[in-house]
Amino acid sequence: MINQGMIPTPDTIPAPWGWFELLGNLTLVLHFLLMNVILGGMLLLLFTRWQHEGDPQNALSGPLLSKLPTAFALTINLGVAPLLFMQVLYGHLFYTSTVLMGVFWILIIPLLMIAYYGAYLQSHQWQRRPLLSKISTVVSALILLYISFIYSNVMTHMGQPELWDAYFQNRGGTLLNLSDPTLIPRYLHFITAAIAIAALFTAILWGISSGKIMLPIANQNRIRGLRIFAYATMAQFVVGSWFLIAQPTDIMLLFMGRDPWMTGMLIAGILPGIIAIVTAMQDRLSLTVILTLLSMVFMVISRALLRNAYTGRFFSLGDLKVVSQYDVMILFFIVFALGLAAVGYMLKVVIDTRREGASA
Repeated sequence: MINQGMIPTPDTIPAPWGWFELLGNLTLVLHFLLMNVILGGMLLLLFTRWQHEGDPQNALSGPLLSKLPTAFALTINLGVAPLLFMQVLYGHLFYTSTVLMGVFWILIIPLLMIAYYGAYLQSHQWQRRPLLSKISTVVSALILLYISFIYSNVMTHMGQPELWDAYFQNRGGTLLNLSDPTLIPRYLHFITAAIAIAALFTAILWGISSGKIMLPIANQNRIRGLRIFAYATMAQFVVGSWFLIAQPTDIMLLFMGRDPWMTGMLIAGILPGIIAIVTAMQDRLSLTVILTLLSMVFMVISRALLRNAYTGRFFSLGDLKVVSQYDVMILFFIVFALGLAAVGYMLKVVIDTRREGASA
C-alpha cells in the first residue's frame, strides 16, 4: 500500500511536461547509443583482446582501442541532459530513490573518474604496458557494470514508494531494491543490449576499413561483429521476455493488448530488432544499423511508458504545475543547438585530421 505522506511534493515546471518528456527521450537515445558502445566495448575487449596477444588490430575489437576514450567523454556529456530532464519531471521521486542508496550513488562520481582514466590507459598503454592496459580494461568494465546496476536500482525504486519506509530500518544509505523481481532482468537486458550495440559499432568501423583498403581481415571482422550483434540481440529478446513477465500483472497486461498505445510501441520496438537479426546474418550492415536505431527509439519510448505505468498509481505528469518561463526554454534550445554544432565540428576536425594522416 502506498503511503502518500512518503511522497515529496513535486516542483513546478517552466513549460508543459510534454516538452521535457520529448527532449528527455531524444537525448536518452543518444546517451544510450554511446553508453552501450563503451560498456559493451569494454566487455568485448575483455573477451577478444586476449585472443590476439600483442596484435590488437587483428582482434574484433581492435578499432575500439582508440575510440573508447572519446566515446566515454561524449557519453558523460550526453548523459547530463536526459538526467536533468528526468529530474525536472520526476525529481521528487528520483532524489528520494538516490537518498535510499546514497552510499552506492555517491560512489558513482569517483568511480566514473577512475573508469574514464582507465579507458585512456587501456587505449594508450596496450603496446608499451600490456598488463597495465588489461588491468585498466577489467577495472573500467567492472565500474561500468556497477554504475549500470545502481542506476537500475534507482529506476526501480522510483516507481515503488510503498517500499520507501524500509529507510526507517536502514538509514545508512545502503538500501538497494534487491527484492524486486524485475531488477535482474532489467539489468541483464541493458547488458545484452550494450554488447549488441558495441558489436555493431565494431562492424561499422571494420566496414569503413574494408571499404578503404579492402583488407580480408577487415571483412572478416565486420561479419564477425554482425554475428555477435545478432546473437546478443537474440539473448536480449530472451531477457526482455523475462523482464516483461516479471512485471506486476496489471502492468504486464498493458503491454500485451490492454493498452493499444503501449502495446503498439512495444511491438514497434520488437519488430525492427527481429528483422535486424536477419539482416545482420545476411551481412547487410547499413540496413541493420537503420533497423537498430529504429528499434532503440521505440524501446526508449516503451521504457518511458513503463515508468509512467508505475508512477501513474500515485502521480500524474499532467498534475505538475506550470509556471511559464519560455525565455528560459528558448535560451536552452539555442545553447543546445550550439552545443550540438560544437560537438559536430570537433568530430569533423578529428576525422579530417585522421584522414590527412592516413593519406600522408
